[in-house]
This record gives sequence, structure tokens and C-alpha cells, in this order.
Amino acid sequence: MHDYATLLQLDSLHWDELAPKLTSVTLAKHDFLLQPGAICQHLGFVVNGTLRTFYVDSAGNDVSFLFHWTGQLFTNYESVLTRQPSTLAIQALEPTTVQLIHRDDLFALYETSMYWQRFGRIMADQIFLTARQRINDLLFLSPEERYLALLSQQPTVFQKIPQKYIATYLGVTPQSLSRIRKRIVPH
Repeated sequence: MHDYATLLQLDSLHWDELAPKLTSVTLAKHDFLLQPGAICQHLGFVVNGTLRTFYVDSAGNDVSFLFHWTGQLFTNYESVLTRQPSTLAIQALEPTTVQLIHRDDLFALYETSMYWQRFGRIMADQIFLTARQRINDLLFLSPEERYLALLSQQPTVFQKIPQKYIATYLGVTPQSLSRIRKRIVPH
């Protein structure tokens, strides 16, 4: 079984039922899984690599909302549920392999048993809690605290992700990020 099964607490019997519905996709650096304006049709799991969910604000600035690391779920859940065009994009930041399940296959599984309904709830809970933590960080942490939280979650972040993306994720300019780094990690 894969980490996907472990993350979502799948036993081997149910993994065998789910696995044929998964599609493995390998992305090159900068490839998009979702473009703004498209309807998100899949929920995914990062097998290896790094993805970025971002949006373009009203001033035309590219703003990073979430990073998705190996072993994490990702999607634009609002677009999946509502079938409305996405305002977000999802892009690979390095060569990345993901497993995708189409919304229709997932929702069909929900109809077959309580087990799959529980599975869906666990997956939705994971997605919600990730987004909620991000919102809490933006509302209640200083940029320095957000920087430290990101480093504790992903110590190699500066080797994987361009500084301009990290800056927008933290809600600061690249220059402010440089100052934060100098204050926190003196040379």
C-alpha cells in the first residue's frame, strides 16, 4: 500500500477497491494540474515532489496560497464540490508525481458503503484543516512566525521553492523576506 492509504487509514481490502480508480501523473517543473477558469475535477495526493496552489490578485500579482509536499492531499475542493471554475491554479515546482481520483469516481464510492463515506469525511477533514491552518497563520501569526512555521514544516523549503513564491506565501515582499531571514538566521 502507498502512503495515500496510510494517510487516509485504508485497509488492504479497500485499497484494492480504490487503486484502480487512481491515475498516476508525472509532472515536469512548472507543469499545471489546474489553471484558473478550469473546473477542478480531481482530488490528489503528492507521491513525491512539490506543488503550489496560487492565485492572481486584482493587481495582477501572483500570490502563493498553499504548498503541497510529498505525502499531502491537494485539490481546489470548492471547485470540486460546486463544479464552478477555479480561481486558483495548481502547479509543480519541481518534477512531481501525483495520484489523482476523479470526483465522480470518488462520489460513486461514497454511495457504496459507510466505509467510503467515512473515507470521504477523513479526506475532506484533512483538506479543511490544511486550509484552516493556513488562514489562522495569516490572521494570527506575524510574518516572522509564519516564516519559522514554514521552516519547521519544511526545512528544505529554500532549496525547493523560489524566494518570490515564499515571500507571497508569507504575505511579505521579497525584500522583507530577506530582512526576516537575516534577523532570524544571522550569517
